[in-house]
Amino acid sequence: MNAVQLNRTFLKKPLYSVYLLMGLVLLIEGLSWTSAFPAKLELMTRLGGPWPYFSRFFQEFILTEVCTAFILATLINQHHKRFHLDAVDLTPRDIARYELHLLPTLLLSFFVFNPITESVRFLLVEFPNYSFSHFLNTYLIGTFTVEIYIRYLIPILVTGYLLINISLATDYFSQRQAAQEAAEAQAAEASQAALALSAAFTSKPPPAASPYLAHLKGKNAYGELDFPVTDVYFFTIEDRSYYAELAKGRYAVVKTLNDLETELDPSRFFRVKRDYIVNRHAVLNYAYWENGKYIVRLNTPERHEIVVPRARMQVFREWLQETQQPFLDETTTSSQTIDV
Repeated sequence: MNAVQLNRTFLKKPLYSVYLLMGLVLLIEGLSWTSAFPAKLELMTRLGGPWPYFSRFFQEFILTEVCTAFILATLINQHHKRFHLDAVDLTPRDIARYELHLLPTLLLSFFVFNPITESVRFLLVEFPNYSFSHFLNTYLIGTFTVEIYIRYLIPILVTGYLLINISLATDYFSQRQAAQEAAEAQAAEASQAALALSAAFTSKPPPAASPYLAHLKGKNAYGELDFPVTDVYFFTIEDRSYYAELAKGRYAVVKTLNDLETELDPSRFFRVKRDYIVNRHAVLNYAYWENGKYIVRLNTPERHEIVVPRARMQVFREWLQETQQPFLDETTTSSQTIDV
């Protein structure tokens, strides 16, 4: 960051100016008690004790200097607006030039706040015995002296430049934090974009879940087995029991052929007749048999054969033509034949 935008966040809140000036007033009061303790003690005794002394101190200095602080902060803000001081480059020369630019306003501020501050002091101290001539000679004309000006000058310069530099530092750190947060957000956004781009090139979308039955559990004389349905040559029914024929043997299953017909993938399995559902990959070939019936041979170890009626065979052939993926072994021709 090469420059600071003068937002004047600190200066635009006059209470901060009041707190700062009150701190300086209390500091000066404490130093005066340290350096001139006998004189301060004598003044307290003459006023009647600690309570009258601190009551007068509160009225004459604390309450009245609140006006000074408000007016001083207002003058500094108006100086920024009048001369369009919107930014300062972060170089010692430019910062020094910026602060010197404000010096005339600080030097002349006495002539603005002094009549108002002294009027408030008159109303508080002289209550209820007000005299216009006393106000004019003592609190107004009488305060425009070199001695009083010099007495005010150092506290005003210290307060003014403290306000200016605290405001400048506040603007700098707030803008630096905002810049860091913006840079971190931009870096995080770029990182997320890079990760998303990398994921788009490297990741593959997960396969869609199939709505069809994928696995079954079967049982034979030796035990139970969980197997993929794609390993099944065919499903059949014998003696009111349902079986799946695999390369590992025949397994009884709990699902009926009607259930299997609706749950199996229709592009892979076909109910070739009432008591058989065959796997497309297990079909070896088919041939005409007799009396309008056909034999469908399967690629099982014993070359299982199924007799199929002509009407059902026509539908079966159409289904095979749609798929065109026969499951043949190396010893068998890939062509499907019809023996007439």
